[in-house]
Amino acid sequence: MRPKPSRVALQAPTLPSCLIAACLLLPHGLSAQATPPASPAPAAGEQVIQLSPFEVTTDDRGYQASNTLSGTRLNSKLEDLGASITVITKQQMVDTAALDINDIFLYEASTEGTGNYTQFTANRNGGIIDGTANDPATANRIRGVGSPISGSGVNTALGNFSSNNKIPLDAYNIDAVEISRGPNSNLFGLGAAAGTVNLVPSQANLTREHTSTSFRLDSEGGHRVSFDTNRPLIANKLAVRFAAVNEAKGFVQKPSSEHITRYYGAIQIKPFRSTTIKAAYEKYDNDYRRPNSLTPRDSTLEWRENGMPTWDPTTQRVTFANGTQSGVIPVSTENTLLPLGLMGANATYGRLNAWIDDGRVQFFSQGRTANPITSGNPLPTNANSNLRYIQTATDIMRRKANPYPLFFALASDDQSIYDWSEINFTAPNWGKDTAETSRFEVEQVIFENRTHLVAARAGFFRQDFERTRAGIIDNTDTVLFIDINSKLLDGRTNPNFMRPYVQAPDGPTTQRVPEDREILNADLAYQYTPANLPRLLSWIGTQRLAAHLEQNDYDTRTLNYGQYVSSTQAWTNTANRVALNPIGQRYYIGDGVGGNVDYAPSAIDNINGPQTLTWFNNLTGQWVNESVDVDLLGRTGSGRRQEELKTLSLTAQSYFFDDRIVTTVGWRRDERRERSTVGLAVDPATGLVSEANFENFNTWTDEATGVLGPATRASQKGDTTTYGIVAKPTRWLNLYYNRAESFFPQVVRYSMDLKGVLPNPQGKGTDYGVTFTALQGKLSVKLNRYEVSEDDTRTGEVGTIGNRTFRLEGRPENNGVRDANGFYPWALDVVTNRFANQGVTPSAAQVHTAVAQLMGRTEDWLTTFLAAGPGQPQTNGQADIVSKGYEVEVTYNPTPNWRLKFTGAQQVAIDAAIGPEQFNYWQERLPVWTTAKDDNGNLWWNSIPARGGDTPETAYYNGLISPYLFSVANVGKPRSQVRKYRWSALTNYSFTEGRLKNFSVGGAVRWEDKASIGFFGAPPSTLPGQFNGVVLELDPNRPIYDKARYYVDLSAGYRFRLFDDKVRGNLQLNVRDVFEDGRLQAVGANPDGSIYAYRIINPRRFILTASFDL
Repeated sequence: MRPKPSRVALQAPTLPSCLIAACLLLPHGLSAQATPPASPAPAAGEQVIQLSPFEVTTDDRGYQASNTLSGTRLNSKLEDLGASITVITKQQMVDTAALDINDIFLYEASTEGTGNYTQFTANRNGGIIDGTANDPATANRIRGVGSPISGSGVNTALGNFSSNNKIPLDAYNIDAVEISRGPNSNLFGLGAAAGTVNLVPSQANLTREHTSTSFRLDSEGGHRVSFDTNRPLIANKLAVRFAAVNEAKGFVQKPSSEHITRYYGAIQIKPFRSTTIKAAYEKYDNDYRRPNSLTPRDSTLEWRENGMPTWDPTTQRVTFANGTQSGVIPVSTENTLLPLGLMGANATYGRLNAWIDDGRVQFFSQGRTANPITSGNPLPTNANSNLRYIQTATDIMRRKANPYPLFFALASDDQSIYDWSEINFTAPNWGKDTAETSRFEVEQVIFENRTHLVAARAGFFRQDFERTRAGIIDNTDTVLFIDINSKLLDGRTNPNFMRPYVQAPDGPTTQRVPEDREILNADLAYQYTPANLPRLLSWIGTQRLAAHLEQNDYDTRTLNYGQYVSSTQAWTNTANRVALNPIGQRYYIGDGVGGNVDYAPSAIDNINGPQTLTWFNNLTGQWVNESVDVDLLGRTGSGRRQEELKTLSLTAQSYFFDDRIVTTVGWRRDERRERSTVGLAVDPATGLVSEANFENFNTWTDEATGVLGPATRASQKGDTTTYGIVAKPTRWLNLYYNRAESFFPQVVRYSMDLKGVLPNPQGKGTDYGVTFTALQGKLSVKLNRYEVSEDDTRTGEVGTIGNRTFRLEGRPENNGVRDANGFYPWALDVVTNRFANQGVTPSAAQVHTAVAQLMGRTEDWLTTFLAAGPGQPQTNGQADIVSKGYEVEVTYNPTPNWRLKFTGAQQVAIDAAIGPEQFNYWQERLPVWTTAKDDNGNLWWNSIPARGGDTPETAYYNGLISPYLFSVANVGKPRSQVRKYRWSALTNYSFTEGRLKNFSVGGAVRWEDKASIGFFGAPPSTLPGQFNGVVLELDPNRPIYDKARYYVDLSAGYRFRLFDDKVRGNLQLNVRDVFEDGRLQAVGANPDGSIYAYRIINPRRFILTASFDL
């Protein structure tokens, strides 16, 4: 059992408290809202007209909605649900010019999107992953909690079908958006504890003919056209609807683009009074080249401070500004002898590198040459000489592992060096998303009379999504460099000397990921409406029961590509053309004067085609200019995964005492299984990666056998529950309580001790509070208190460290090769030599026993370890997150033409635990690792491997403990950018008479509290060894904050009619962030207070929309 987190003292915001107190004083006669769940039973002889329980029927007014499907999968009144659910009406989206989920999240309680939150990850190697630029549709969170998969956004549903959240919401075919905060097993037992966003799609209307179109322009150069038409072909029987949108988003940073086209068609057929058939189809295409949302890290800061020293690779000497020189500096001592501001360009060694300028490859060569040989085969990627390029760097970049495990290179904030207001630093990156979504539903009222209703529904959903993304300037490579190499490696003058550049040293990766989802589900609903009950049972009201059955199949493939020399050269390995490292790419972004960025890197898709390769042939001792072809080739490691999920859920909603008590109870069982393929391999006949392994699946997890078979099978099942109650002591006052769970079965991963598999992420949430209505339902107020926990969330960074631990133990990689410093191969060599020296020919069992003893492991552990196969076993890091706070939501429609909404939240979201299993494993293993010796008394721990490389000790400190310390530094502290308080006030008023008739005005004020962006460091470590004197922990009592901020939005509109009132038009201007001039906002701070991540805030945005209704 996990210890219960201590309660955090919280205060509700002052304004909501005063508002609630004032409203509670209203006399009872001013309010009347509560209505029974179903219409009164009709008199004898009347025709019974029953609406489908699976369809929302609502009388939305302004920003206020009354019904939802998100609570129980049945049409329910919001006031009858204890869960925290907000329905965003179409009117609110129109008034705020909202197009997607990030626009909506600006104005709602406990929600964060790209407008008020920057999703980024600081990774173990010192890189910054810009999640906002990579995928803005998933750069969001609710209650400070994202998805159990790091950075993958909140759960998304489309018409209560689980949907791919990489497909962004678009208002053109959405009637409403339902935000269900916290876990909700009635809707989705699987998913994040943060909550779910359900999109209510537009339907074909059987009674209303309608056509509308809109045109939109914005001050960033964006433009958009949308069209929507509905036609009842047979009144009350058959209707069709078609909608389309064509949009080109505008961006301040250039060159950037995003072109979206979407088409949507829907049909509704009602062949009989009790039968409804609905179908819909949408096609989505998005081509994008988005700008960076964070400024790059600047490697030149200390280089500039140190007099801008330069490097001559042919002499291996450094020249300072005063003309003095130092050197010769070999590779072996470069990080000791190179002056501050310089370091070896290690990532460019051992690969070919293309230098790109003005949209073309300027130079194609090596980053480091090979020493001369007298025989053998020369290879342009061999790199073992001292003739090499070096690069600018900060001391943090040079010595990240020690003494700066908690530090990151500083972000650029000098606009004279990089003008973040105009230049897209990652312009070469591009992507294309496509999707096709189909829905088909049949609803049937099976039986109905004045007391009983039985209805059924069946649905089919298919969504085929594919993303192709070229991460040319990888997130970890968004670094500004200066080319300080005065000469090329062949001795010629470097034409790019002192020019700024950005590079992808590890070789740009293009990735194609098709994801296919198919869902079959069915619902059965029963409603009992009492009539003529005995007096003793008159307290029993309507009873609603629902059953939901679903099968959800998911199939995804990942295909990775890199740029390689594709032509056949003398040095080509024709049996494996992708054996070499992919080609690195460097983009020059300015001239050689001033060291500043003058323009964006070239926005080219690839460098495919003929190129001239310049390289040093170390056999002949000559530089060679060789014609080669470059192409995008598949890489090994790609794979395929399939999931099957079966779900059964039961829900009961009961009304008692004249609907004064409403209870909701839900139970759900999910059974999941998955299987995956081995990674794609090279076909020796072609030398290229073959996709044949996409059909070579491993066993389904529900058929797993072996030592971990039972644990694997058990991990893929789970039950979740929901309990809620609403009490209505008066007609205008409701009190409620709700408790819900969720779980998120993940890819099976081993626990560190190999005795089981990792538990799946699980969510638990509690909501309770009060709602009341007044003024004939015009005013609605809800105050909610919540507590949410998400346990065993998967964290990729710590998980990578765990897999590195297994590599140190001697796990083979996907190519079957074990690391040279692995514990198992060392122990196997020692045991083999020991038996040989004794003149014994051992059995396999004897060797196995001896190796296990030397490694300090049981034979069962070693058996599992060795049987897992290449790239196995794999583990992952786990984290626990706790969030708690208050939420308030007020909607008020004082008149039909005046709409107001206020939302506010107080939240505290904390990383309660991160990766404790990793640290515990090391503590268990270190006594063995540090004392294991061979028969000559040599310790494995500090032995240099025979094949070269780091000692195990160095691998442990640099590759494991150092990045781990950063990953866990935030344990027990507020999550990044969490703001304790937020509120938003939104209004719109339409003039219906007087001189301003047909005009409308509106706006919003948004305020957010200061945000934690880091913590100052605790006192340096006093531990003996390498980390003595190093800051290893953060001080929770010394947070670093970004200041509190407020934002103002304004809008104005004018309604008009054309062509004898046949066309109704509206011209609307929205100004978002009226007082914003553009700036940088710190979102990540080092332990000394320096800033390693700045968010780019663009200036105020003007949006002009013209819409026409026919």
